[in-house]
Amino acid sequence: MGEGKAVEVENFSHVCVGVSDMDTALAFYTDVLGMDVVFDVNLDGEGLESVTGTSGAHGRMVGGLIGGTMVELLDLGTVPANPEGPHLGYTNISFRVRNLDDTYERLSAHPDLNCGSPTSIAGVRMLFVYGPDGTPIEFIELPGGATSTVEMWRPITG
Repeated sequence: MGEGKAVEVENFSHVCVGVSDMDTALAFYTDVLGMDVVFDVNLDGEGLESVTGTSGAHGRMVGGLIGGTMVELLDLGTVPANPEGPHLGYTNISFRVRNLDDTYERLSAHPDLNCGSPTSIAGVRMLFVYGPDGTPIEFIELPGGATSTVEMWRPITG
């Protein structure tokens, strides 16, 4: 891959989710996922035009914490044609929960929610729920009391 040094990543920053309707998305992320809103800003100007590749671009971004993870919801109105820039959705984001059965029960209480049943892969129990734009969100329960995937895959040895 080359002889350069790897980027020195400090920690995870946030996940940005492109949405088609901010009010609908915000209701889902706050009511269903318990997002604690940290900021709500209107966007416009040169920086946004640069990122979207669209002159006169404007939109709204709402950021909040879900389980200690920063999630930013981005509504640009008409989705820019630039395939490299913002778009609707993402591949998925995963949140760890202590009890997947309890999580499934809580999600199932929302009759209009598209929620898959719990399953297991490589010892990790998981399920997927889908946001208003079909964006997949994964919930996982790790085996052996692990509190992170790093701890699961790289256990601390004494």
